[in-house]
Amino acid sequence: MAKLFLWQAEPNWADGVTETLEWKTDILQSYSGAEQRIARRLSPRRTFFEFSILLAGDERARFENRLAYAGTRTWYLPIYSDTTVLNVDIMAGSKILQCDTLGRDFVVGNKVLIQSESNKSALLEIAAINSCSITLVNPITTDFSAGTIIYPIRLAVLTDVPELTRHNDDLVSSQIRFRVTEHNAYSNDVSFLPVYHHFPVLEMQPDWSESLKGKYERLLLELDNNSSIPVRIDTARLPFFVQEFRWFMTERNEQKQLRQLFYYLHGQQKNIWVTSQSSDFRVLNINERMLDVVNVDFSKIGLMPGRRDIAIALIDGRTLYRRIQSAAVLSDKAERLLLDESINVAANDIVTISFLTLCRLDSDAITWEHITDADGLANITCSFRGVRDELESI
Repeated sequence: MAKLFLWQAEPNWADGVTETLEWKTDILQSYSGAEQRIARRLSPRRTFFEFSILLAGDERARFENRLAYAGTRTWYLPIYSDTTVLNVDIMAGSKILQCDTLGRDFVVGNKVLIQSESNKSALLEIAAINSCSITLVNPITTDFSAGTIIYPIRLAVLTDVPELTRHNDDLVSSQIRFRVTEHNAYSNDVSFLPVYHHFPVLEMQPDWSESLKGKYERLLLELDNNSSIPVRIDTARLPFFVQEFRWFMTERNEQKQLRQLFYYLHGQQKNIWVTSQSSDFRVLNINERMLDVVNVDFSKIGLMPGRRDIAIALIDGRTLYRRIQSAAVLSDKAERLLLDESINVAANDIVTISFLTLCRLDSDAITWEHITDADGLANITCSFRGVRDELESI
């Protein structure tokens, strides 16, 4: 077996690190908008990472020697965004690393890298993992002090031959891109989300530091013989809601839950309820199941999939989910919505009412921008696309 080298050129965090998760879903869509979605991968392909490096001196020479020898081979790649630290000193002969493993990419049977500030390091195999420690197959052979950095290790290959930019005779920079060559399993547990009509509801609020884009797609068929006026047919006769979401995560547990959500959705295969992120109705009065709202011509449009379920956000932080069964005009200023269940709150207890649409991801690829490592910052963007909830199987 060819010798595997440890990748030692750390990212230049000024540019961050980009991770991409990419599933593969075959979507068979009818003219009505009904879909059959078939997952073609057990786990996503993981392009990890895309980052820049800047090296000088002996570090540069060591990097170029290893790159020249093993550039196309498999490497031991430290997962730089998932670092943790030793909580206590450990002595030679120990098999237990006391550290926080929550949401980090440690895998039983894979390697773990222990590396001190003085570049003293050890590459060892993992025997067991729990939330506050890692058990090694073999004991360490040297001492490490508390605060020493610990990296998960994955097997990966370079997707492209790195192009080196030589700034002088001893300083180089390069853009690096790796693809993990292992099965990329992760928990798909979304029990932390509420369930409405058999599907989970997305409650993670987006980041509004930048504007979010949305649209209503149509399935259009245009008939044109290049002589007469073209005829356009809306085959589904329904809009398909598309909404962009962006998250700016600052906590490890938030990132863990979002990753679990994406693994649950499995690319474009599975569904989740998504709010419009808008204030779609303004409440005037509540009487059990009857909700009087400002007239916005909803009664004229009528009920349709994707615009008949609502999320009612309350001032105490709770959110109620209801289905509109009918709508009628009361006056030029008001219309009445009849809900499937009563809501026992006052009108001034309601913060917003938003449409709730059953959606899937609009793409099989999710880009995760790690701005810092470990428990730091990450920026994630994706879009959700509405489906016909009345035609979806449970």
